[in-house]
Amino acid sequence: MSLTVSESGGAGFDPVPAGTYPAVCYEMVDLGEQFSERFQNSSRQVLIGWQIPSETITIDGEEKPRVVSKQYTLSLNTKARLRSDLVSWRGRDFTDQELKGFDLKNIVGKPCMVSVIHKDSNGKTYANVSGVLALPKGMPKPAVSSPDDIIIFDLDADPLEKINELPQWIADRIRRSSTYEERLYAEGAAPVEFVEEPLDSEEDLPF
Repeated sequence: MSLTVSESGGAGFDPVPAGTYPAVCYEMVDLGEQFSERFQNSSRQVLIGWQIPSETITIDGEEKPRVVSKQYTLSLNTKARLRSDLVSWRGRDFTDQELKGFDLKNIVGKPCMVSVIHKDSNGKTYANVSGVLALPKGMPKPAVSSPDDIIIFDLDADPLEKINELPQWIADRIRRSSTYEERLYAEGAAPVEFVEEPLDSEEDLPF
């Protein structure tokens, strides 16, 4: 499973205000092998998203919790951002056994605190997740607003048709990955061409 990580291993709205919030993980998306223009290399990437119940927005007449997300390299090595955030979220480091294979899908539905900062880039303001922390003892645990809101996608295991159920900008990013191209080739389908420039790795995701 591609969302088992090892040691080796929405635009148009105002951004979520900067601050620290109780949140809950609702999204885990395998983005496949992505090329970084900045670092001129490729790495397997994953997108983790959180709902913030205290911050809401009205979409099509329905009030929904605001969401934030962060893109990570799929690795638990000692210098990986993913490992650092998961350790601070769990309140403990990984055991040797966990480092051999930790299924990221297990954190979907789990509560935490997320720190949000603003970053301006190319005339746009982005709400970036700067840190993930354990929920303080005694604080009510937020839950995903609806089971239908949970998003889990594994590019190695799930049918490619499931990509069409994802938000468009996420689906497009997956389709730019070499992993997606390899699956298309293996399944005898034609690749999709894109002219839009890819977002840079691990930051500047519009939310």
